[in-house]
Amino acid sequence: MNYIVFDLEWNQPQDGKHSAERELAFEIIEIGAVKLNDDLKLVSKYQQLIRPQVYKEINWRIRKMLALKPGELSGGKSFLHAAKDFFKWCGEDPVWCTWGTQDLTELQRNMAYYGMEPLSAGPIRYMNVQKMYGVLCGNDTQSKALETAVDELQLRKDVPFHRAYSDAYYTAKVLAKIPEEIRNEHAAYDVFHLPENRKQEIHIESPEGEGLITWGYADREKLLKDPHVMTIQCGKCGGVTVKTAVRWFTPNNRIFYAAGICKEHGCIAAKLRVRKNEQGLFYGERKYNYVDEAALEDLKQQRREASKKQKSK
Repeated sequence: MNYIVFDLEWNQPQDGKHSAERELAFEIIEIGAVKLNDDLKLVSKYQQLIRPQVYKEINWRIRKMLALKPGELSGGKSFLHAAKDFFKWCGEDPVWCTWGTQDLTELQRNMAYYGMEPLSAGPIRYMNVQKMYGVLCGNDTQSKALETAVDELQLRKDVPFHRAYSDAYYTAKVLAKIPEEIRNEHAAYDVFHLPENRKQEIHIESPEGEGLITWGYADREKLLKDPHVMTIQCGKCGGVTVKTAVRWFTPNNRIFYAAGICKEHGCIAAKLRVRKNEQGLFYGERKYNYVDEAALEDLKQQRREASKKQKSK
């Protein structure tokens, strides 16, 4: 098994806008990676500059952050050649590892732009080392900077930050400090490509509860009315439907909350985040967490407040 810890640097238009009308908002200009063995020991490294083909003028913020020299990228490979070379170096069935959620998505977006075969027909399981480090620190909702993690772990800083290879190198160092239990129980999923049907939906189990990544719906309301998505069930009881304690509500029309009560396992808080992918399909990321009665009461109060706001409009 090869763990591929990688980082990307990308360029963007000079106006800095991430317009949805742009087919490619971020153009990759550098790939850096390290390959780790089963013991998380470094066995190989990869670094490749990529010659810009879409945004040939480098955004001044990007140039400053990466300390790029004039003409440094002109000798790079095209994205197509660089990507093929990178995947050959990765080997078969790599375990992807990144700091944060964006790199794997942007890699696939650039691949799609150039008409390359996708890495997968559906969601890709990977290691979000940033998230795992948050779990290790006892706060997985806080996204810490890579250099902060390096400092907190007192890791040696022997290469400069803010280039693709160096950031991949330090991410690998942090990964090596993550206990195996956390690595196994807190995998992430990239959903650039959604499940193609209900059978391929992603079911996630963690110590806190269960999760679901749905397939795509052309109509948002169909997603929100689908009993398969909206019915609260107890995974510990084998998926038995439980009694509703808090009906579904939303404070912002993007994230929805509800709760149920299992006679045997107690309160279950449900959270559904509705998203839209680049093909215009709606999908849901649902989580069930087992909570105490205080958390249930807090959820009831949130519903009352959301209801008041809705009535006042």
